[in-house]
Amino acid sequence: MGLVRKTFSVATLGAVSFRSKKERLRRAERALRDAEQDLERERSARETAERRIAAAEERVKHATGEASHAARRLEKVKQKQKAERGRRRGRVLGGMVAAAEPLVRGRAQAARDVTADAGHKTRRATRRARKAATRSARSARKQARRSFKQAAKSTKDVVLPIADRVTERVGDIIDQVSGH
Repeated sequence: MGLVRKTFSVATLGAVSFRSKKERLRRAERALRDAEQDLERERSARETAERRIAAAEERVKHATGEASHAARRLEKVKQKQKAERGRRRGRVLGGMVAAAEPLVRGRAQAARDVTADAGHKTRRATRRARKAATRSARSARKQARRSFKQAAKSTKDVVLPIADRVTERVGDIIDQVSGH
């Protein structure tokens, strides 16, 4: 385009502009369109990232709720076990008082054995419930952290290259427009 103008520009050592106003305008408009498209892609990437972050925050909220629910269930189990232990001891002691003294002594030993065994089982069940609740909370926290890191990383990976290209193109357009 403009072969005569370009030849004339070279011959006059730049006294005549290398590109005509129409050509500069077309180039600037094309660059502007490209920059607008890049900006739109960056906006959509940002919106996608924000949706992912919101989803990750929702998963964190859900996991925290599950962990607190598990802790409440553990407390209820502990209370029920404690009440059951008390009732069981009361039943065993009530039966022993009604019996004669030789039977009382034999039964006392049997009650001690049952109580020890029940206490052992109860402590074991409590330990297992506590460990399960701890594992559940830890797993929920890890999953929430992973989701949040993944969302942040994907946002960063998508947005940074586009933003760099947009910045570079805008700088080129400003240089072109201000240079001529």
